[in-house]
Amino acid sequence: MNKFIALLVGMILLSVAGSCNADYKDWSEKEKQQYKVFIALQVVDTAQTIHMINCQKRTRCPLYELNPILGSNPRKAELLALKVIGNFIIYKLLDKSTKRSKTLRILNIVGSIVVT
Repeated sequence: MNKFIALLVGMILLSVAGSCNADYKDWSEKEKQQYKVFIALQVVDTAQTIHMINCQKRTRCPLYELNPILGSNPRKAELLALKVIGNFIIYKLLDKSTKRSKTLRILNIVGSIVVT
């Protein structure tokens, strides 16, 4: 079930990016690849958080969320809403950015730290 949810979240995130009226087609191949890595890290982070939420349903779960927006015991709906809205905003900002590659590199470094 967790794999299905992760796949579903990944499809949602990718569809949100694709449905924007932005000029993704005008991005360089490097920027497109960096953005794909960013989305992959978002999917991994979401899957890990869903695993934590499921764990918290048990009596003894040592896991808790560190994201101050979500709080220590988030719900799946809150997580998905935050991811969709947050990624939409990030995409729009990236599309307007003149330093897209540098920004994506920083986002991917931070994302890599978050999921490890």
